[in-house]
Amino acid sequence: GISCQSAMDVVKTPLNTIACENASDHSKFKDLKTLSLNDLPKTYQNADILALIKSVAELAVVVHVPVSKETGLYWQGTGKVEEVFIFKENTQCRCMKCKASGNPCNQWGKVVIATSTKLRTACKYVTEIKCTLFHDSEEGEATLAYLNGDAYTSNEWGVCKFFCYTCDMDLLNKLDAYLDVFEDKWIIAFVKYYKTIKSAEEKFLVMICHPNACKKHVSIGTWSKLRPIVKFDAATCPGCEGSFLVIPCFDVDEDDFS
Repeated sequence: GISCQSAMDVVKTPLNTIACENASDHSKFKDLKTLSLNDLPKTYQNADILALIKSVAELAVVVHVPVSKETGLYWQGTGKVEEVFIFKENTQCRCMKCKASGNPCNQWGKVVIATSTKLRTACKYVTEIKCTLFHDSEEGEATLAYLNGDAYTSNEWGVCKFFCYTCDMDLLNKLDAYLDVFEDKWIIAFVKYYKTIKSAEEKFLVMICHPNACKKHVSIGTWSKLRPIVKFDAATCPGCEGSFLVIPCFDVDEDDFS
């Protein structure tokens, strides 16, 4: 679901102290830092699966969109870094900072964020979308990074994707490296499980989320349907809209999802 907030900022309060408007059981959300093999189904209690989950979590972002200027309210959900493009020659940065400076950087890039179409409906202008990265702890102010939307790229099948431009090369390189780690961890897990796992029986699913704009958490459950939209029983909460779902169907071709 979507969390409605009066400020366009992350929440530093521990999740278990927040009164949830949906009366969700916050004890079902696992703290990413303490997530262990024992939290996973027996079939998936392997270090490679745990590493895969944590690699996805590095890419999770808090997404804020203004509902309207009149109300001063904001919708909050979760998104994921989908792609990173880095430019170092013959182009100029298009981020808001460079546009305002009149002296744009020549080294810059764009980050593609994927989130829920439902968040898109509240925001007329993509430039009003704010993404907060690396919200991993209640004390993590120094580690937070921010991106603003610049252009929509697609809006279909319940998924909205948009570009964020930045000249922060350290951030771009960091996110690019995290994407490489995620790809590597997925391949390692695939090689280990695709011949032995029966995903249609296990139906294992993990959601990486920012419930109520709090730090990253993990919700574990099972899926009942994968198309046209995923249906699952993992605990959810306001702020989880747009969360990335880890569904390790290594033994199933994508065209066979039903």
